[in-house]
Amino acid sequence: MPEYADAKPHYRINDTKNIHLLAERQSSTFNVEDFAQFMFGGSDNPFDINTRRQLSFVEVHFFFEYNLSFCLARLAIAHPIHQTHLPFEYLTADEHYSLCIRKSFAAIDAVNRLNITNRKHRGWFYDIFVNYYFSFYIHTSMCIYAIENLASEEQKHTLLPLAESFQIIASYAQTELGHGTDIRRLETEAIFDKTTDSFILNTPTLTATKFWPGSMGRTVNHVLLMAQLYTPDRNHACGIQMFLVQIRDLKTHQPLPGVEVGEISTRFAHILGDNGYLRLTNVRIPRTQMFMKLAHVDSNGHFTRRGDARLLYGTMVHERLRLINTTLMALIRAMAIAVRYSAVRFQGLNPSGKETQILDYPLQQEKLIPSLSTTYAFLIAFIKLDRYFFQLKTNDDDYFRELPQLHALSCGFKGYTLSISERIAQICRVACGGHGFLVASGLVTSRNGIDGGCSAEGDNVVLLQQTARYLLKVMQQVEENNGGDLHASVAYLNLPLWSPTTTSLILDDYCRLFESRSQLLVKEMYGKMLESTSSSPYDAFIQNSIELVHMAKAHMETFIIRTFYDQVQNACQHVSIALVLEQLFYVYAIHTLRNTSTDFVRLKLLSADQIYELETRILPDLYVQLRPNLVTLVDAFDFHDFELDSCLGRYDGQVYEALMERARLNPSNRHKVPPIWASVKQGTLSKL
Repeated sequence: MPEYADAKPHYRINDTKNIHLLAERQSSTFNVEDFAQFMFGGSDNPFDINTRRQLSFVEVHFFFEYNLSFCLARLAIAHPIHQTHLPFEYLTADEHYSLCIRKSFAAIDAVNRLNITNRKHRGWFYDIFVNYYFSFYIHTSMCIYAIENLASEEQKHTLLPLAESFQIIASYAQTELGHGTDIRRLETEAIFDKTTDSFILNTPTLTATKFWPGSMGRTVNHVLLMAQLYTPDRNHACGIQMFLVQIRDLKTHQPLPGVEVGEISTRFAHILGDNGYLRLTNVRIPRTQMFMKLAHVDSNGHFTRRGDARLLYGTMVHERLRLINTTLMALIRAMAIAVRYSAVRFQGLNPSGKETQILDYPLQQEKLIPSLSTTYAFLIAFIKLDRYFFQLKTNDDDYFRELPQLHALSCGFKGYTLSISERIAQICRVACGGHGFLVASGLVTSRNGIDGGCSAEGDNVVLLQQTARYLLKVMQQVEENNGGDLHASVAYLNLPLWSPTTTSLILDDYCRLFESRSQLLVKEMYGKMLESTSSSPYDAFIQNSIELVHMAKAHMETFIIRTFYDQVQNACQHVSIALVLEQLFYVYAIHTLRNTSTDFVRLKLLSADQIYELETRILPDLYVQLRPNLVTLVDAFDFHDFELDSCLGRYDGQVYEALMERARLNPSNRHKVPPIWASVKQGTLSKL
């Protein structure tokens, strides 16, 4: 086990006040801290639990009048600004927006005073401080990254200090009212004017209006604008390029001439925030405001390409991974809330006359245990994918060689996992009954955030089609060249099909089962595409798109289950950890298998009777085995109550006390008699 003595968890078991939750923690078969370190420890782990907890212990004269040794996460939570407002659900949209801006600037000030220089650590501090409502998230997570990777060295020298000091605050303006994922069809124009050495920007049609960019409605003063470049004149199209465009005055925050900008209709209430629209009318920017690492326009309007355009994929993959990370954080918050509440809540009398803990009901376990196993499967696979991306970034040759696989995996992973995560978040909401419908449950916010992510940075189904195209190309390579040197994630396409060696299935059998199923589906679809009588490959792809997306999902399930298997093997030196991971693995494999049982039966990999046996005998037995560890499995995520922001998911288990306290804060309760009823009773209510 790695050393983690100085990185203390947010809570200890003695912090538990609810006796039933305490009993759950005492019944666990593994050490929760050992498990957390095994799963989430290490600086190369995207969840790096020790740094999230602590970053470092520092002696600071900070929010208090004397020096205290605090971990930085606790400093974020302890800031007095958090005591100045009602819970978010009791604020108006404008109050909430203003509060998030104030908190975001307070977080930036705290980061500077604490001298947190690591960008990932700064991002975590911002998230914790503003409870995942950081107003400049797009700027810090995407726009600065784009400047670093798409601007020329000269441009970076000028722009990065301004962006990192928040003098420039930018949004990423790609999506238009009429076009989103298909960037080739964007209508916003940038026409070069040689006489003034500038670009003239216009949104020439209604559907060219930039629509949806985060933080653009009221917050940012610049945008990274994706537009069609025309140079040296309107008759010469040069494709999509990125431009840095100032849209607001830096002193007054007023929109600049030619700029119409505002907030669009809110989505899922104001808490998910400042999405905007933007129209440009003859807005001029200097030629040097086009990012020029991969393309260049000189003062005569001559356009040349530079570098490798495939670097653009790196920016998209980076943002896609950050979106997945954010979504998984929302998912594990939802799981922690639902499982803890299910351990506290009692409902229904048993034969002895006592109420039953709802976590003991098989139907509640059927909701939560497959959801929890799936959550762990996604986390394990994402950790591998994130490490893979950052390892490739250190070597250009490796990066370009692996880019097709990286692109296909990131597309497929986002498309597949967010669709499932959306359903799991809803399951968690329903599993908590009526209380789960309250904003105070914390579940509504998590569910809505995941729901929005399903169409952000590419619609899930569109992204899965990208994975499908990759698989067809690989299968062509297999058929024409007997496989050759295949990427690791698709090496199974060149393996013999699985055949059972015993009547019972063990760990690797499930991996080979899913690999064989995916292999057969890919071969089947490849042959179908070759035999298609459609007039073009495009028509053939569209006509078969439903099955192609299904094929892509099968490939992602194969990737996830093989990665899960590898993690179980990695735990072999830690018996108690390996055992619980193995149980989670089996639940995920059988649950996923039964949801797609038609494939396994049709392809003659399993019989209907075998699947029925797995579903009705093996799976319920696994629920019984996992039952003592459910609470500690979500405790391993180690969220502070401030991060969960949930009355139902509190570590101490004082659910009902928290619900009453939250309800009493509702501003509508300040009147014992609501004013409208005073008018009714006094007979002064207007008949109009």
